[in-house]
Amino acid sequence: MKPIEKAERYTLSKLVVQNLKQYIIEHKLAPGERLPAERELSQIMKVSRAILREALRSLESAGILDIRHGEGAFLSANSLSPLLEQLSFAASLSGGGRQELREIRYLLEAAAIEEGVRRGSAFPIEELERWHAAAAQPQQADESGSQAAEAEAQFHIAIVGTLGNESLGKLAELFIRQALPHSGVKADERAKQRVRYLQALRSSDSTAAKLALRELAGQSPEAIGR
Repeated sequence: MKPIEKAERYTLSKLVVQNLKQYIIEHKLAPGERLPAERELSQIMKVSRAILREALRSLESAGILDIRHGEGAFLSANSLSPLLEQLSFAASLSGGGRQELREIRYLLEAAAIEEGVRRGSAFPIEELERWHAAAAQPQQADESGSQAAEAEAQFHIAIVGTLGNESLGKLAELFIRQALPHSGVKADERAKQRVRYLQALRSSDSTAAKLALRELAGQSPEAIGR
C-alpha cells in the first residue's frame, strides 16, 4: 500500500477503501484472517483513524470485512450476502418480490447446465444421488427440516460447481439458499422432481434438465422456453 494524498473527505474515504481492497488482494488474505491494527494502517496510508474507520465500516457494509469490537477487522467469509439483500429490496420495490429472485436462481443454474453439457463436463451423479437421498429423509428423522434443506441446497450447489467457476458458485449459492426451503410442495413430490432432474443430467439432456429444474425452482410454465 502507498500513502494517500490529500483530497476531499468523501473522495479520501473511497481511496482508502480501494487501498484496503488492494492490500487484501496483494496479501492473499483468506476469509477469517485479520487485517493489521488501525494504528498501523493509518500510518501506512497517512490518513486519520477517523477516515480509516469510515473506510472499514464501508467495507463491512459491503460484506467484505467483519469488524469485531476489541479484536479488529477480519476478512468476511460471505462477502456476497449484501448483494442479495440489495436485490431483494430492489425486487420488492419493483413489485416482483421473491418471484424475481427465484427466476434469477433458476437462470444461474440453468446456464450452468447448458454450459456443462456444451463442455461435455460430467455432472457428479454419485454425489448428487447422495444429496438427493439425504434430502428425501423421512420427516421424523429431521423434524425441523434443516438437514433436508441443507442437503437439497448442496445438491444444486454441486451442479453449478461442475463448471469450476468459484465466483459463479458463490453467487448461485446465495440464491439457492434464499429459495429454500420450499413451501406448499410436499417432500415426496420434490423427491420425484429431483429424480427427473437427475435422470436428465445423467443423460446430458439439457432441455429435460432445465424443465425439471424449473419445477424445482418454482418457476411458472409460461417461461419454460427461456
